[in-house]
Amino acid sequence: MKNFDLSADFLSYFNSGNVKVTCDGAPTINFMVDDNTRIVDVTEIPISLKNRPGFFKQLSEAKTLAKSLSKQNITLEIRLQGNPVLKLGKNANPKLAKIVTLSNDIEITDVMKLKKLNDF
Repeated sequence: MKNFDLSADFLSYFNSGNVKVTCDGAPTINFMVDDNTRIVDVTEIPISLKNRPGFFKQLSEAKTLAKSLSKQNITLEIRLQGNPVLKLGKNANPKLAKIVTLSNDIEITDVMKLKKLNDF
């Protein structure tokens, strides 16, 4: 397996459409674009991810991405099995999450589902 880095900024280049990722014929991730909204819906992750960065490293990277998306007037919504979990960018409304994220551009919609998504 090759290691490579794909900048999340590639999301800003899409204007419309969708991509469905499958594994062994089963849907795993749906990516949809509608104008300035990007939606990543994780339906299933059939692999275990190892050597992931720690929570604070992930948060730091999310803050950088969210700020970049906001500047481009783009919202990225992460869903788990169709249910909103996290919003980054322009339409994020952080409420209490701002205390944890220290960002105006990150909204945690469902903490329990976010943890479940992170545990994959």
